[in-house]
Amino acid sequence: MKRWLAGVVLCSCVLAAVAAGVGALGYFSHREQIAPLYGLAERVIRKVRREIGMPSETAVRVQRVETAFLTLLGTTYTRDDNDFLNGGGLTQWGEDVLMINHHGTIYYLEEGNGLIESGIRPPETGIAGYVALAAEKYPDQWAKEDALRFMDIEFIDSEAFRGLISSYTYIDVANECYRSRLAGLRIAADVSSIKDVQAGPDDWEIVFETSPCLEFNPSRELIVGYMGGGRVAFKAPNLLYMGSGEYHREGFYRKDAGIQSDDSDYGKTIEINLATGESRHYSKGHRNLQGIELDRQGRLWTTEHGMKGGDELNLIVDGENYGWPLENLGTLYNGLPAPTVGAPGRHEVYKAPVYAWTPSAAVSSLARVEGFHETWDGDLLIGSLKGRTLFRARIRDDRVMLLEPIPIGERIRDVLQVGPEKLAVMLDSNELVIFTIEERTDPLEGLVAGLVADGMTQARADAVQGTLVSCNECHSYEELIHGAGPSLYGVMGRPIAGTAFAGYSGALQRTGGTWTRDALVSFLSDPEGWVRRHKGTFGPTGISVSG
Repeated sequence: MKRWLAGVVLCSCVLAAVAAGVGALGYFSHREQIAPLYGLAERVIRKVRREIGMPSETAVRVQRVETAFLTLLGTTYTRDDNDFLNGGGLTQWGEDVLMINHHGTIYYLEEGNGLIESGIRPPETGIAGYVALAAEKYPDQWAKEDALRFMDIEFIDSEAFRGLISSYTYIDVANECYRSRLAGLRIAADVSSIKDVQAGPDDWEIVFETSPCLEFNPSRELIVGYMGGGRVAFKAPNLLYMGSGEYHREGFYRKDAGIQSDDSDYGKTIEINLATGESRHYSKGHRNLQGIELDRQGRLWTTEHGMKGGDELNLIVDGENYGWPLENLGTLYNGLPAPTVGAPGRHEVYKAPVYAWTPSAAVSSLARVEGFHETWDGDLLIGSLKGRTLFRARIRDDRVMLLEPIPIGERIRDVLQVGPEKLAVMLDSNELVIFTIEERTDPLEGLVAGLVADGMTQARADAVQGTLVSCNECHSYEELIHGAGPSLYGVMGRPIAGTAFAGYSGALQRTGGTWTRDALVSFLSDPEGWVRRHKGTFGPTGISVSG
């Protein structure tokens, strides 16, 4: 028995040491921007945490997320064999939440069970032939096949089309060129769940593809796949909108893909009629469109990446020109102003964004919420990659009335409302988070009555409540929720400076011990003096051991 226990302890110590070592590797590679090493370190860290029974960092972070009006409770689902990085998206079919990763693998969620791989194989992208061609003919350039992606997925149920539509980059290997493509998988009306669908690459049909087919870049990356945009939104009965990116072909660093040209489909929002197959440019002058959504009035909104600064939220007006690359609110990557038709940094000539992020947040997905909660209904949710934040935007009179940042701590690839009081958030950390609402209650409700019942005078009970209300301005009384100060939930018996609150002083962190009644009274009477007197003098019970 003792040998067995010693073995378990030794194994746990080894795994913990590996986790620490890999964590250091992850930190170093992230700091030095060694992307492949960082991604490997992240995957190993997640695997080790799971092996020793630890929840992922994301799961801990999103367990409770406080917003201005709501408390969100997050449940995290992970697949170690998956890779969401650099693409993919979410959709919903009936009760099923569907997700596609950048390889085109489609999953569905069984809550309580996890992410299940579906029986649907994606359409052909030409990626295998492209990798072989690049190795043989372009050995001095980067193929960067992981940046070539399935960009979105949408379930549509209309008279013209019922089934799944996915967007992706297609490589025409024979002609050494590439384009964006929409492919559709028709599903019969009597099939009600993805669990009942089996399909192969040849079962998909081409719905739309961009023109012209772009030649490979003459230097550096052959294809800058992460700049393809590709998000889609459906407007009943038959209209599909796609944000077509320009693959980093803007004329500054590479040959222009024809962003301002009516003969090119790049840098445009495109309207496709699923009943007739006809398509047209709905707007132009865009860069890398990462989100597209319809508001309550049926109007089209998009998010797109700027260069260095100038990420945009745009209200799309039919026929308008949004200026890229002739005008923008960012700069070149070296910090110098980009050549513009107007004054740099003003955006006064072409259609201006409703809102812009400077510095960039790397805005990603865009979703509207309805029937979620009265304080959020009608608002737009905007994900971000670099900012690792979910933004809630309230639009009034065609302007952003408020923009609430909700820190998530991971790169947000897509967000979708999947039911009343329920959100799905797809992260680049190989995780899907389902958020539900926890109704708020007043933690001080009934306090006065309880104190009076225990024999306290009414006046003193009122005074106690008044003091606690004042404390609530900086401290919460809820577990894991911190404000300007740490949460006071369970403070008695808690290690001093022992929560995840980031603002503890170094002196308090070095004090040690746990909070007792006497320690709290003394600390509140003279915080600085108490820390000076008791630094390092508390044992594990919070009782002074040296005076």
